[in-house]
Amino acid sequence: MRGNLAETARAALTAASAPGGDAFPAEPARLDGATTVVVADVCVRGDLGFVLLLHRRTDGYVAEELYFSGRDGTGAWHAPDHLSGGVLRMEPTSPRSVAAVLGGRVLVPSVDSETLLFTGRPQGDEGYEPLRFHTVLADQAVACLDIEDATPGAPEPGPVRKPLMSRIALLALLPGERFVVRAVVRDGAGYRPWGEPFDVTGTDPVPDAG
Repeated sequence: MRGNLAETARAALTAASAPGGDAFPAEPARLDGATTVVVADVCVRGDLGFVLLLHRRTDGYVAEELYFSGRDGTGAWHAPDHLSGGVLRMEPTSPRSVAAVLGGRVLVPSVDSETLLFTGRPQGDEGYEPLRFHTVLADQAVACLDIEDATPGAPEPGPVRKPLMSRIALLALLPGERFVVRAVVRDGAGYRPWGEPFDVTGTDPVPDAG
């Protein structure tokens, strides 16, 4: 099973990196019927790629699994490694279960895990840095997320629009990063923000030795 999930994660990263891979899906993936594994979300940060998978276990419960990969010199993704996983505290195919977790809110963020990974950046200890992973549960009406980089000293190119592949979005933050996240819904032929934004942050940056 783990090998099949890794293959699914690699295929998702390859598809997301292809031209047009960031286009909005016609409909977010659903884990129901004969479908036992879905790609909940893909997050690419430079040459680092992360995939959140949902799968139906043999006991009937739904679990999430986080996979990580890096790109080689040709741009191809290495075989993904499993970072973390666990049984969800809700049933993602049940609107009632999802609504209970949302509690009337548009988005519900959570910090899932922190992992030390090789980023190759000079800020890291021999290239290793602790990354923090957030997941965001979204209301059915949410089409995408607007993510603004509010990290101190970061340029201001405007928010990046992240399409939803499922009701659960994945965000991977490097140390010191701070993003402002807002829900976006369809409004006729366009899109408009919905609800209040919230902040997500990475781990504290390592202070300069000097």
